[in-house]
Amino acid sequence: MNDNPSTASSRAPRSAYPATPGTPINSEGTQPVMPGVQRFVLSGAAIALGILGLYVGQSLLIPLALAALLAFVLDPLVSWLRRWSIPRSVAVGVVITVTLALISGAAFMTAQQVGELGRELPTHRKNIQKKLRDLRPALVPSGATKEVSRLMGMVEGELDAAKEVLKMGDKKPAARVTRVAVEPDNAGPLTWELITSVGVQLGTAALVVILLVFMLLQRHELRDRLLRLMGGDQHLMADAMTESAERVSRYLLAQVMVNLGYGLPMALGLWWIGVPGAWLWGGLAAVLRFVPYLGPAVGAIFPMVMAFAVDPGWSMVFWTIGLIATLELISNNIVEPLAYGGSTGVSPLAVLISAAFWASLWGPMGLVLATPLTVCLVVIGRHLAPLRFLDVLLGSEPVFDEPTQLYHRLIAGDFDEAEDLAFERVKQGSLARFYSDTALPMLALAHRQNAQGATAAHRHRLLAGTARLIEELRADDGTAATGSASLPTLLCVGLRTEMDALSADILAHAFVQQKRAALAVPMADLMEGPSARSAWSNVQTIHLCTLNATPQTQARQQCRRLRRLWPQAQIHLVGWCVPEAMATPDQAQTMGVDAVLTQLQTLMDETPVQTSGDGSASGGGPTSGSSPPGQPEPGSPTAAPLEPPGQVRLARAVQRTAEVFGVPVASLTLKTPGPGVRCLFAGMPGQAGWRTESTPEPMSPLGRVLSSAGALRLNDLLSDARHLGASHAVYRQRGFFAGVPLLDAAGQVVGVLALHAPAGHTMSETESRLLAELAQNMGADALALISGMGDPAGANVARATNPPPWSALPTASP
Repeated sequence: MNDNPSTASSRAPRSAYPATPGTPINSEGTQPVMPGVQRFVLSGAAIALGILGLYVGQSLLIPLALAALLAFVLDPLVSWLRRWSIPRSVAVGVVITVTLALISGAAFMTAQQVGELGRELPTHRKNIQKKLRDLRPALVPSGATKEVSRLMGMVEGELDAAKEVLKMGDKKPAARVTRVAVEPDNAGPLTWELITSVGVQLGTAALVVILLVFMLLQRHELRDRLLRLMGGDQHLMADAMTESAERVSRYLLAQVMVNLGYGLPMALGLWWIGVPGAWLWGGLAAVLRFVPYLGPAVGAIFPMVMAFAVDPGWSMVFWTIGLIATLELISNNIVEPLAYGGSTGVSPLAVLISAAFWASLWGPMGLVLATPLTVCLVVIGRHLAPLRFLDVLLGSEPVFDEPTQLYHRLIAGDFDEAEDLAFERVKQGSLARFYSDTALPMLALAHRQNAQGATAAHRHRLLAGTARLIEELRADDGTAATGSASLPTLLCVGLRTEMDALSADILAHAFVQQKRAALAVPMADLMEGPSARSAWSNVQTIHLCTLNATPQTQARQQCRRLRRLWPQAQIHLVGWCVPEAMATPDQAQTMGVDAVLTQLQTLMDETPVQTSGDGSASGGGPTSGSSPPGQPEPGSPTAAPLEPPGQVRLARAVQRTAEVFGVPVASLTLKTPGPGVRCLFAGMPGQAGWRTESTPEPMSPLGRVLSSAGALRLNDLLSDARHLGASHAVYRQRGFFAGVPLLDAAGQVVGVLALHAPAGHTMSETESRLLAELAQNMGADALALISGMGDPAGANVARATNPPPWSALPTASP
C-alpha cells in the first residue's frame, strides 16, 4: 500500500489523515449539523431497505446467487475448452453435462448408502443398548445431585396431584357416552405436501441450471450490461468486476479441491476402519465443509455416532476420532494455508459475522453463500468510494499503515502493544529500518496532528511512550550497551521541540548500533560550547534534527549561535519532513549549515564507521541525554565532570512539558541550599541552560507558589499595570501563568513547574491535573539535584547577567 516516496515527509502516512477543506459556517458562526444527520439517516434507511429486499426476494435471489457462484467455478473450464477452438455453446454444454453427471452419480451413490444404512441399523440395536448401559455409571449424578433431584421430583408430584384434585372437583357427573374413534385417511395430504416440497426443490434446481447456462453463454454481454448499469468510472468498475471474478473463482476452486482432498481420505479411512456408509460420510463431510466453521464439526459427528453404534467395543470409535483429528490438523495447518493464501481478502471475524448475517436471511443456503458473497462486497467496496466502508469493515488488509498503527497505540496509552509492534518489526528487519520506516514517520504524523485536535493527554502519552520505547530498544540492543567508553564524534540535537529531540535520540541510537560514536544531547547543553564539556573536544559533526517542513528561520538562528561556539565542527540539518528540493548545497548555504539531509539511510552511508582503535560508541537516549554510559579514564587530558543524569532528565522533562500543553515556554525553578534559585526555561533560545537567579519575592506569582505549596493560575498578567515593569522577557510577552509546586516527602516545596503563554490562553481542569502529575514525576530528580548542589554557583551553572527576573515582578492578582 505504501508508495515508497523519496522524502521522509512523504514516508509519513499522509493518506491516513487526508486534508479536508474547512466546513462552512452559517451567519451565526455555528457548524451545520443537519446535513450530516440527514446523510446518516438516509444511509441507514437505504441499508435497511436493502436488507429487507434480500429477505423478501430470497426465493429468486438464492438461485441467482447460487448460479452466479457456480458460473465462477465452471467458467475457467469453459475458457480452457475455448482455447482448443471449441465453440462456446459446445464448451458450455460439455461442462454442464459433465457437472450434472457427477452430481447425479453422487446423489445415486448417496441414496444407495442411505438405503443400506436403513436396513443395517436395526441389527445394531443391542450394541447401542449395551454401550449406553456401560456409560450409565459415568453419567450417574453424585449423592447431593441425586437428593436434590429426588426432592424436586417429590415437589412436582405433589403439585401435579393437587392439580388433578382441583380438576376433579370442578367436573360434574355426565351421562355415559360411547365414543367411536374415526381415523381419517391422512395419506392424501401427506403425499401432497411431500410432492409439493420435492417439486419446489426441483424447480429451484432447474432454475439454477437454466440461469447457469445463460450466464456461461452470455458472460461478456452480462459484464457489459453491468458496467453500463453501474456507470461512473468505467475503469474502476471494470477493475472491480475483474478482481471479484478472480478472487471468487480462485477461492471456490481452492475450496472445492480442499474439500475433495478432505472427503476422499475420510471415506477411504472410514472404509478401512470398517464404519458402514464410509462413502456417504466422506461425501457429507466434503459438502458440509462449504459451511464455514460449523460444517466441519457437524460432518465429524455422523461417522463417530455410526462407529459408536456398530462396534461392540470401543476401538472403532477411537480409530474414527484419530482419523478425523489427523485430517483436520493436516487440512487446517498445511493444505488450507497453501490453497487459500490471501485469495479471499476477508478477515476471519468478518467471515463469522457474514455467516451469521446470511444465515439469518437465507437459512442454511446463506451459510454456503456467505463467504463468496462477502468477497464480492469487499472487492466492490475497495473500488467504489460510496461503499468503501465495506472494505474497511470486512477486509483483511490493515486499514492503517505501521506508523499510524504505532501512533494510535501510543496516544491510547497502550504501550505494551506499541512495544510488541516495534520489537516485531525490528525482528523482521533491522533497527535502522524500523526507525526509518515506522518510528520517524510516526513522529512526523504526530507533528502534523498536534494542531488537529490532539489534547494535552494525547501529547503526553505520545511523548512519554516514544521516549520509553526508544529506551527499551536501547536496553535490548546489545551492540549499543557493550564496549568501552569513548569520546563522541557525532552530536545529535533536536532543533526546537521535544519531538525534534526524540528524533535526535533515534538518530543517535541508529548511529551507535552501526558502530558510530554518537551522542544525543539537549540544545541547552550544546549552547554552552565545548569549553563546558571537555569530553566533547573530539566532536566533528553536529546533526540538528527537526520535523518541521520549513525550518529555514530556526536553523539559521541556531547555526549562527553554534558557529561561534563550535567553529571546528560541521553542522548538518537533518530535516525528516523537508522536501528533497531543500537538500541542495545552495539551500544549505542559505541556512548556514554544511549539508541538508533527509534520509536515515543516507546518514548511515555517509558517516564513517568507528574503528576498533576508537573504541565502541555509546549512544544517547531519552534518559541518557548528554552523558555517555562511561567516563573517560581518570587523569586523561579530556577527563572532566559530566552533567548529572538527573539534571539532563529534568531539562528534557521541562521541554516535554512545554510541548504537551502547547505553550511557547515552560520553566522549572528549584530552591537551593544557599541564596537564590536555579531556573531552566524551555522554549526561549536566549535563555538556554540552567541559570542562577535571586529568590523571588513572596507576593510574586512564583513566590506565592513557593510559599503556599498550592497551584496558581493567572490568566492575564499584562492587564495589571504592576506587571508591566517585569524585567524578564517571559513576562513582558506572555501574560498567562500556571504554576504547580514540586513537593518532597514531608510536603515541603522544593521547586515550581510553570507554564507561560500569551494572554487569553485557557487551561482545563484535566490539564491542571496533568501538570500536577508531571511536577510530581520530576520530584525525585529535583531532590537529587538539590542535594548535590552545594554552592548554587558551582560547575555547569551560568549566572544571569540581567537583573533578577523574580524580584522585579510585582504582586499579581489571580
